[in-house]
Amino acid sequence: MNILIIAAHPDDEVLGMGGTIRKLFQNNNKIHLTVMSEGASAQYIDKKMIKIRQDSCRKSGKVLGISSFSFFDFPDAKLDSIPQLEINKELEKIISKFKPKIVYTTPSNDISKDHLTTHECTLVATRPHASNVKQVLSYEVPGPVKTTFTPNVYENISKEFSYKINAFKKNKSEIEKFPHYRSIEALEMLSKKRGIEAGFSKAEAFQLISWYKDK
Repeated sequence: MNILIIAAHPDDEVLGMGGTIRKLFQNNNKIHLTVMSEGASAQYIDKKMIKIRQDSCRKSGKVLGISSFSFFDFPDAKLDSIPQLEINKELEKIISKFKPKIVYTTPSNDISKDHLTTHECTLVATRPHASNVKQVLSYEVPGPVKTTFTPNVYENISKEFSYKINAFKKNKSEIEKFPHYRSIEALEMLSKKRGIEAGFSKAEAFQLISWYKDK
Protein backbone atom coordinates (compact mmCIF):
# COMPACT_ATOMS: atom_id res chain seq x y z
CA MET A 1 0.00 0.00 0.00
CA ASN A 2 1.16 3.54 -0.73
CA ILE A 3 1.23 5.84 2.28
CA LEU A 4 1.91 9.58 2.22
CA ILE A 5 3.26 11.47 5.21
CA ILE A 6 3.06 15.26 5.10
CA ALA A 7 5.28 17.36 7.35
CA ALA A 8 5.56 21.11 7.77
CA HIS A 9 9.27 20.89 8.68
CA PRO A 10 12.04 18.32 8.25
CA ASP A 11 11.75 16.26 11.49
CA ASP A 12 8.00 16.62 12.19
CA GLU A 13 7.54 13.11 10.84
CA VAL A 14 10.10 11.44 13.12
CA LEU A 15 8.98 13.39 16.19
CA GLY A 16 5.33 12.64 15.56
CA MET A 17 5.32 9.13 14.16
CA GLY A 18 8.83 7.76 13.72
CA GLY A 19 7.98 4.43 15.32
CA THR A 20 4.81 4.07 13.29
CA ILE A 21 6.68 4.81 10.07
CA ARG A 22 9.11 2.00 10.82
CA LYS A 23 6.19 -0.31 11.57
CA LEU A 24 4.46 0.63 8.30
CA PHE A 25 7.68 -0.09 6.41
CA GLN A 26 8.07 -3.47 8.09
CA ASN A 27 4.53 -4.31 6.94
CA ASN A 28 5.64 -3.84 3.32
CA ASN A 29 4.06 -0.45 2.70
CA LYS A 30 5.67 2.08 0.36
CA ILE A 31 6.10 5.40 2.16
CA HIS A 32 6.58 8.85 0.64
CA LEU A 33 7.41 11.92 2.72
CA THR A 34 6.50 15.44 1.61
CA VAL A 35 7.99 18.37 3.57
CA MET A 36 6.28 21.71 3.06
CA SER A 37 8.86 24.25 4.25
CA GLU A 38 12.66 24.41 4.10
CA GLY A 39 12.59 24.38 7.90
CA ALA A 40 15.65 26.51 8.55
CA SER A 41 15.45 30.17 7.54
CA ALA A 42 13.42 31.21 10.60
CA GLN A 43 16.00 29.69 12.97
CA TYR A 44 19.35 29.98 11.22
CA ILE A 45 21.15 32.80 9.40
CA ASP A 46 23.37 30.41 7.46
CA LYS A 47 21.49 29.31 4.34
CA LYS A 48 23.55 26.12 4.28
CA MET A 49 21.27 24.89 7.07
CA ILE A 50 18.49 24.37 4.55
CA LYS A 51 20.50 21.67 2.79
CA ILE A 52 21.80 20.29 6.08
CA ARG A 53 18.27 19.88 7.41
CA GLN A 54 17.06 18.22 4.22
CA ASP A 55 20.03 15.86 4.18
CA SER A 56 19.35 15.02 7.83
CA CYS A 57 15.72 14.36 6.98
CA ARG A 58 16.71 11.93 4.23
CA LYS A 59 19.13 10.10 6.53
CA SER A 60 16.46 9.93 9.22
CA GLY A 61 13.90 8.67 6.73
CA LYS A 62 16.19 5.90 5.52
CA VAL A 63 16.44 4.59 9.09
CA LEU A 64 12.65 4.49 9.29
CA GLY A 65 12.05 3.02 5.84
CA ILE A 66 10.79 6.02 3.87
CA SER A 67 11.27 5.21 0.20
CA SER A 68 10.95 8.64 -1.44
CA PHE A 69 10.99 12.31 -0.53
CA SER A 70 9.78 15.65 -1.87
CA PHE A 71 10.64 19.07 -0.48
CA PHE A 72 8.47 22.06 -1.42
CA ASP A 73 10.89 24.61 0.08
CA PHE A 74 8.24 27.13 1.09
CA PRO A 75 9.65 29.65 3.63
CA ASP A 76 9.98 28.41 7.19
CA ALA A 77 7.42 29.79 9.68
CA LYS A 78 5.64 31.61 6.85
CA LEU A 79 3.35 28.99 5.32
CA ASP A 80 0.35 31.09 6.30
CA SER A 81 1.67 33.85 4.00
CA ILE A 82 1.52 31.56 0.95
CA PRO A 83 -1.81 31.42 -0.93
CA GLN A 84 -3.40 28.14 0.11
CA LEU A 85 -4.38 27.44 -3.48
CA GLU A 86 -0.68 27.31 -4.36
CA ILE A 87 0.04 24.83 -1.57
CA ASN A 88 -3.07 22.79 -2.37
CA LYS A 89 -2.01 22.39 -5.99
CA GLU A 90 1.44 21.12 -5.00
CA LEU A 91 -0.07 18.58 -2.62
CA GLU A 92 -2.59 17.48 -5.22
CA LYS A 93 0.27 16.81 -7.66
CA ILE A 94 1.99 14.58 -5.10
CA ILE A 95 -1.23 12.71 -4.33
CA SER A 96 -2.00 12.27 -8.03
CA LYS A 97 1.51 10.93 -8.69
CA PHE A 98 1.97 8.72 -5.64
CA LYS A 99 -1.68 7.62 -5.22
CA PRO A 100 -1.65 6.99 -1.47
CA LYS A 101 -4.49 5.19 0.27
CA ILE A 102 -3.55 6.61 3.69
CA VAL A 103 -2.28 10.12 4.46
CA TYR A 104 -0.77 11.34 7.73
CA THR A 105 -0.46 15.06 8.41
CA THR A 106 0.45 17.56 11.12
CA PRO A 107 -1.91 18.39 14.00
CA SER A 108 -4.08 21.49 14.26
CA ASN A 109 -3.88 21.94 18.03
CA ASP A 110 -0.44 23.49 18.56
CA ILE A 111 0.75 27.09 18.17
CA SER A 112 2.66 26.52 14.93
CA LYS A 113 0.86 28.18 12.05
CA ASP A 114 2.96 26.06 9.70
CA HIS A 115 1.43 22.95 11.25
CA LEU A 116 -2.07 24.40 11.01
CA THR A 117 -1.65 25.46 7.38
CA THR A 118 -0.26 22.04 6.47
CA HIS A 119 -3.17 20.37 8.25
CA GLU A 120 -5.79 22.50 6.49
CA CYS A 121 -4.23 22.10 3.04
CA THR A 122 -4.08 18.33 3.54
CA LEU A 123 -7.81 18.24 4.19
CA VAL A 124 -8.46 20.08 0.94
CA ALA A 125 -6.10 17.93 -1.13
CA THR A 126 -7.56 14.65 0.23
CA ARG A 127 -11.24 15.57 0.02
CA PRO A 128 -13.62 13.03 -1.56
CA HIS A 129 -13.87 13.09 -5.38
CA ALA A 130 -10.48 14.87 -5.55
CA SER A 131 -8.39 11.81 -4.65
CA ASN A 132 -8.51 8.09 -3.89
CA VAL A 133 -7.31 8.60 -0.32
CA LYS A 134 -9.29 6.40 2.07
CA GLN A 135 -7.88 7.47 5.45
CA VAL A 136 -6.51 10.74 6.79
CA LEU A 137 -4.91 10.99 10.24
CA SER A 138 -2.97 13.66 12.10
CA TYR A 139 0.01 12.80 14.26
CA GLU A 140 1.13 14.45 17.50
CA VAL A 141 4.12 16.83 17.36
CA PRO A 142 5.67 17.56 20.78
CA GLY A 143 5.69 21.24 21.70
CA PRO A 144 3.56 24.14 22.98
CA VAL A 145 -0.14 23.72 22.24
CA LYS A 146 -3.29 25.84 22.09
CA THR A 147 -5.52 22.92 22.98
CA THR A 148 -4.82 19.40 24.22
CA PHE A 149 -4.15 16.77 21.60
CA THR A 150 -6.93 14.21 22.04
CA PRO A 151 -6.04 10.92 20.33
CA ASN A 152 -8.53 8.33 19.11
CA VAL A 153 -5.93 6.04 17.52
CA TYR A 154 -2.85 4.57 19.21
CA GLU A 155 -0.01 2.66 17.59
CA ASN A 156 2.08 0.26 19.65
CA ILE A 157 5.74 1.15 18.98
CA SER A 158 7.35 -0.82 21.79
CA LYS A 159 9.55 -2.70 19.30
CA GLU A 160 10.09 0.25 16.97
CA PHE A 161 10.94 2.99 19.48
CA SER A 162 14.71 2.48 19.12
CA TYR A 163 14.39 3.21 15.39
CA LYS A 164 12.56 6.45 16.19
CA ILE A 165 15.38 7.59 18.46
CA ASN A 166 18.12 6.53 16.02
CA ALA A 167 16.33 8.41 13.26
CA PHE A 168 15.91 11.52 15.37
CA LYS A 169 19.62 11.49 16.16
CA LYS A 170 20.28 12.07 12.45
CA ASN A 171 18.78 15.56 13.00
CA LYS A 172 21.72 16.69 15.12
CA SER A 173 20.91 20.41 14.92
CA GLU A 174 17.43 19.87 16.36
CA ILE A 175 18.20 17.76 19.44
CA GLU A 176 17.87 19.65 22.74
CA LYS A 177 18.74 18.85 26.34
CA PHE A 178 16.12 17.63 28.80
CA PRO A 179 13.60 18.94 29.86
CA HIS A 180 13.12 20.40 26.35
CA TYR A 181 10.37 18.62 24.43
CA ARG A 182 12.87 17.89 21.64
CA SER A 183 15.14 15.94 23.93
CA ILE A 184 15.58 12.17 23.74
CA GLU A 185 14.27 11.83 27.31
CA ALA A 186 11.13 13.84 26.55
CA LEU A 187 10.34 11.72 23.50
CA GLU A 188 10.64 8.58 25.59
CA MET A 189 8.42 10.02 28.33
CA LEU A 190 5.73 10.96 25.79
CA SER A 191 5.83 7.50 24.22
CA LYS A 192 5.41 5.92 27.67
CA LYS A 193 2.52 8.29 28.51
CA ARG A 194 0.69 7.37 25.31
CA GLY A 195 1.55 3.74 25.90
CA ILE A 196 0.00 3.81 29.37
CA GLU A 197 -3.19 5.28 27.89
CA ALA A 198 -3.42 2.41 25.41
CA GLY A 199 -2.05 -0.48 27.47
CA PHE A 200 1.29 -0.65 25.67
CA SER A 201 4.87 -0.16 26.79
CA LYS A 202 5.32 2.68 24.28
CA ALA A 203 2.92 4.21 21.77
CA GLU A 204 2.35 7.06 19.35
CA ALA A 205 -0.97 8.88 19.26
CA PHE A 206 -3.10 10.00 16.31
CA GLN A 207 -6.41 11.63 15.50
CA LEU A 208 -8.45 9.91 12.81
CA ILE A 209 -9.82 12.70 10.64
CA SER A 210 -11.62 10.72 7.95
CA TRP A 211 -12.08 7.13 6.83
CA TYR A 212 -13.92 6.33 3.62
CA LYS A 213 -14.89 2.64 3.57
CA ASP A 214 -16.16 1.21 0.29
CA LYS A 215 -16.67 -2.36 1.54
